[in-house]
Amino acid sequence: MAAQIIDGKAIADRILEEVAQEVAGLGFVPGLAAILVGDDPASHLYVRLKGRACARVGIRFERLALPERTDEPTVLETVRRLNTDPETDGIIIQLPLPGELDETKIVEELDPEKDADGFHPQNVEKFLVGRGPAPVLAAVMMELLRSTGVDLSGKTALVIANSETFYRPLERLLTSAGSTAGFLKAAENEARIVEAVREADLLIVAAGRPSWIIGDWLKPGCVVIDVGTSRVGGNLTGDVDHDTAKEVAGHLTPVPGGVGPVTVAMLLRQVVSLARRRRDAA
Repeated sequence: MAAQIIDGKAIADRILEEVAQEVAGLGFVPGLAAILVGDDPASHLYVRLKGRACARVGIRFERLALPERTDEPTVLETVRRLNTDPETDGIIIQLPLPGELDETKIVEELDPEKDADGFHPQNVEKFLVGRGPAPVLAAVMMELLRSTGVDLSGKTALVIANSETFYRPLERLLTSAGSTAGFLKAAENEARIVEAVREADLLIVAAGRPSWIIGDWLKPGCVVIDVGTSRVGGNLTGDVDHDTAKEVAGHLTPVPGGVGPVTVAMLLRQVVSLARRRRDAA
């Protein structure tokens, strides 16, 4: 039986309608700024999509596009300017940045109170000790899992990614939902990965390796959230081989149309929360 495809666009539409209603009742216009450095086509596309979504819900959007060879002090100064701009409630730094720039240093320059993605180390640590909201991408994973209607309690969850930074917030959310969570780096021995994938009821993959996870590796009926995006022959492709996976999995996110739209929608929900918090604190 073919997997049920998780319709990220439909989930995103619902969230955006809720955000638009909330914005309409605020009495002020929230502001989101995106810093984009370089010429990466995927990054430019993602920023355009965020701008369109902002226009749809009534959030002011500012796009700051800097040339590929922009030096680090200029990027840091751009962040500082937005940190002090009273019209800006949320800031995103579109990743990846060009290789010569220190992503960690630049993200840490963000005012944590304007960190729309929730990437700032202070915000991650606050979440891990129960004092702040989840980073947006981790919250997106849970939104997609819950959309399937599958009871997460008692399930074995496996996250495969290039960095444990992506996993730590997810581990807390998954265990809070009653799942047993595990993590493997994408660079791990493939035999070990295959063994772990075959035991996973819930599989989240963010490796950037096109069509890597095949159907034969999957546990029948599992839920697969494919975070990866790679451009192959002009088309966006996920980390999971969709054609074989859909014959084994119970639920599967498509690429495109799965994680991406929901991430944009939940980012804007977070911007509204930041805007409310800043006004309440003023």
